[in-house]
Amino acid sequence: MLYKFKKNKFLKNSVLYTVGSMMTPLLGFIMLPVYTNYLSPSEYGVMTTVQTLVGMLQVFLLLSLHGAVTRFYYDYLEDLKQQKEYLGSIFLFVVFFSTLAASILLLFNQFIGAMLFNEIPTYPFYFYMIGLSWLSALFALPMALIRAQEKAGFFVTVNIAKAVLIMLLSIYLIVFKGLGAESALLSQLIVTALVVLFLFIKQSQYLKISLKVKHIKYSLLFSLPLLPHVASGWIIKSSDRIILEKFVALEELGVYALAAQVSMVLALFYQSVNNALVPRYTMLRKENKEKEAEKLLKIFLIVIISFGVLSIPIAMLGAYLLSSDAYNRAIWLIPFLIIAQIIKGLYYVPVAGLFYIKETKSIATSSSVAAVINLVINFLLIPIIGIYGAIISTVTAELIRIALIYRAKSTLKIGAQYSYANEG
Repeated sequence: MLYKFKKNKFLKNSVLYTVGSMMTPLLGFIMLPVYTNYLSPSEYGVMTTVQTLVGMLQVFLLLSLHGAVTRFYYDYLEDLKQQKEYLGSIFLFVVFFSTLAASILLLFNQFIGAMLFNEIPTYPFYFYMIGLSWLSALFALPMALIRAQEKAGFFVTVNIAKAVLIMLLSIYLIVFKGLGAESALLSQLIVTALVVLFLFIKQSQYLKISLKVKHIKYSLLFSLPLLPHVASGWIIKSSDRIILEKFVALEELGVYALAAQVSMVLALFYQSVNNALVPRYTMLRKENKEKEAEKLLKIFLIVIISFGVLSIPIAMLGAYLLSSDAYNRAIWLIPFLIIAQIIKGLYYVPVAGLFYIKETKSIATSSSVAAVINLVINFLLIPIIGIYGAIISTVTAELIRIALIYRAKSTLKIGAQYSYANEG
């Protein structure tokens, strides 16, 4: 059985990616006693709201080009010189673009900060948001290359080292320096900067400093349609906290943020398995191993459902044991947010096939429609029923998104069969 496990690259990489990707939420879970005992719900709400905005902003600073790296890397397997030129062009373009965009955002900090925050002070939290977003965008690019190379062991090592260093520095700044909501943000800023510097030096052997327009052009043609998809995913997952900050007390926001953070452990588990799935699925399809590729998706489906159901009681018990009494209400919100994560996990299955055939338009459309509905429900219900409106909007949006993507997949399949019949 151990031999079969070692031989099956997907299973082996799935475990490794899971361990690596889960370290950050797992250590965050371990940090709950520190956060909930040393930070008030208001401070916790501020910290997680800024982290949420970082997740969104980094997408635009990166222009989803990490997805292009993961996909087009395989097109140059037979030409290493072209591969280095391609990767060098994308890396250099992202560095230039993200730095320019971040600089402009810093220049207009007062105007944009006033639009984003209601109760949260623009200084220093807006500056943390910009700095972390810029570094997170740069971090995503070499990590995408590591995924494409299927170097799961290195991927795990980087994530574990980064998560542990952030945790240790956060504990020091919270407990001994009393920095409050700034503690985790400052820790992430320092550690991410060091890791990004290390990764760029390490990955430089696979890059040729270049700025070929053709490489950038067709990568953007591939990645930009994914931008609404990624942005919409963020809107469904996180925009509720930005809207809540404008309509509920920061204490309420902190309680909801804790429940959302706990449910994110499952989301990151799904994402880590998907990190192993996409390169392996792409390779199997490239080798015309259709049956093996479909079998891979079925295994993923079983993992999504079984782990999702098991996670509900475990997450509730963990939150109860690790958080202080001030956050007790969050425990009863967790099951509903986990259900939304299970639905989102099911969404990955059809997306893998559409991603391979470069049908990114369908992916973007389903996410965009769901995101708009999510925002509408949030603005309608949050002013009336607060955090419960955010829960309803999240579950509804995920249901709509998965329904639309399965409909798109069915339409494409029927169209392909019709075309084949006509050719025959």
